[in-house]
Amino acid sequence: MPSRSARATALLSLAAIWLFTHRYFGIQHDGLFYAVQALARADPAAFRHDLFFAFGSQDDYSLFSHAYAGLIEILGLGQTALVLLLTAHLAWALAAHALARRWLQGVSLWLGLALVFALPRQYGAQGDFPQDILRYAESFLTARSWAEPLVLAGIAACLGGRYRLALAAIGAGLLCHPLIALPGLIFLLLFMVRPGLKTLAFLALAAALVAGVLPAMDHEWLGMVRRRAPFVLLDTWQWGELAEALAWTGILLAAASGATPAERRGYLALALTGIAGLYLSLLGTATHAALLIQAQPWRCLWLLKVAAILALVAMFAARWRRSTADRWLLAGLAAAAMTAHGPGGPVALLLAAIAHAGWQQGTPPELPRWLPLAGGFALAVVLLESVLALMQQLAYLAQRLVEWADPAGAMPKGDPAAYLQGPLALLLPAGLALLLVSCRRYPGPSVLAASLALIISAVGWYRADDIWQRTLFSISPQRPFGDLIARHETVYWQDNFQYTWFLLRQGNYASTDQSVGVVFSSATTREAIRRLDRLAAFGSRDTDRAGERQKGQRATRSGLTGLCQDKALDVVILAHRIDAADAPQWVDPLSSTPWYLYRCAAFRTAS
Repeated sequence: MPSRSARATALLSLAAIWLFTHRYFGIQHDGLFYAVQALARADPAAFRHDLFFAFGSQDDYSLFSHAYAGLIEILGLGQTALVLLLTAHLAWALAAHALARRWLQGVSLWLGLALVFALPRQYGAQGDFPQDILRYAESFLTARSWAEPLVLAGIAACLGGRYRLALAAIGAGLLCHPLIALPGLIFLLLFMVRPGLKTLAFLALAAALVAGVLPAMDHEWLGMVRRRAPFVLLDTWQWGELAEALAWTGILLAAASGATPAERRGYLALALTGIAGLYLSLLGTATHAALLIQAQPWRCLWLLKVAAILALVAMFAARWRRSTADRWLLAGLAAAAMTAHGPGGPVALLLAAIAHAGWQQGTPPELPRWLPLAGGFALAVVLLESVLALMQQLAYLAQRLVEWADPAGAMPKGDPAAYLQGPLALLLPAGLALLLVSCRRYPGPSVLAASLALIISAVGWYRADDIWQRTLFSISPQRPFGDLIARHETVYWQDNFQYTWFLLRQGNYASTDQSVGVVFSSATTREAIRRLDRLAAFGSRDTDRAGERQKGQRATRSGLTGLCQDKALDVVILAHRIDAADAPQWVDPLSSTPWYLYRCAAFRTAS
């Protein structure tokens, strides 16, 4: 039983690690789409003709925006996003703790959580999209923010034999975000049924047959999906992104080999969940079955990664002191985890097979003669890669320190979390381990050091206090152009759909970002192509249907006349005048530049 000072040190340190690695930048990234879905839930008519909502959105399959919209009426958009995210983060940490307790205790419990909190949270394909497009425990509010802790809580309850609570938690996760909670449902079925090899082979064959007869995406629809969301198809993933899934699967299989019967059941169900998710994704990619592509079963990787990190710590805690062979095997699995985006994937599966042959007998595994030599070489390579990455990170750190010292620099003052990226992130769990060790002899100073770390981590955590966030997401944002734009009208705000959504709080005609829903609707695909082609002809930048020569052309009267022929469009707001014609204007508080309003009815009449 850890002492009170040890528990206090651990909890304070874990809170500091979380704040270091989950800084809040406000409503951004996918959080924009969930915020506008909440606004549309409160006022559907205002967004009815927006491209993102024209044929339904992903919000049709979630109850999340109901709660989001209700709180916006009380707190305002920005404050509601913050409150819901803070509570979701607290729920995530508590649910992760509940899951970790099933396999870990004492110091290993705190270290397992520290690694889950601190290590990079990316999963799946990243491609050419913005950095870290797919992450768990995101630092902005989405429905995923609540679905993930519900799934973790459901799995923890299932492992504890509380099946009704598990079903309720995972069911609630499905109501928040079906795609994120689907792996939890698959786990629950596999854990309860415990299928044998013959049953698994039958299910795999049946899934392949069903995938072959499901309606497939047509050429135009599939092409748009590849353009807007290529990460939903496995054939767009890089080798390292696929290999990472093998690494986490191998670690879970290895953990199952040496575990108690109850633990083995959970590890195997989690590993099979990952295998099932990737297999269904492979079928969807091969057959172009719309339902399988839309379900995105590869999202099981977020759960697989969290569970595998905890399982690896559990293996170290149980086996590190047993034998030299065990230590070699564990070191190999750790190296596989560190190189998950490369050779670590196949290596983890190989080591899982060796563990299966040895650990199930309850004796140290018989290692192949080549393993220590190969393992030593692999560890040396990993160490060299880590040193090189650390040197690169230190160079980055030096650059940021120079920026910090410059009064005119862009480095956020008092924000040490900005330094803890890449290999330096491992300093956080290492620091927690050091404090827990020192706590045995120096409990008071250890608690004080953990408290100081928490204070430092809190400095700069809130990064949403900028003019962009204050302008767009205030309780009562200033409505541009007064009453000149009716609430039901559809607006095209040139290259700036966020102003239409969050200042006017109504539908925007089109932009590339608004076409993200093409994965879920062929009708959205056709309408997106139609509208984005019109914007390409107009010369807008916010369309991916135009060549570079077309983008950024200065709008002309003839171009505006052509764009306005679409009767779905009522108002166009441009950054400059058309032919020096008189037009209502609004001065942008962010840039102090004017915007000009043109009504499409006048241009349709003129044509």
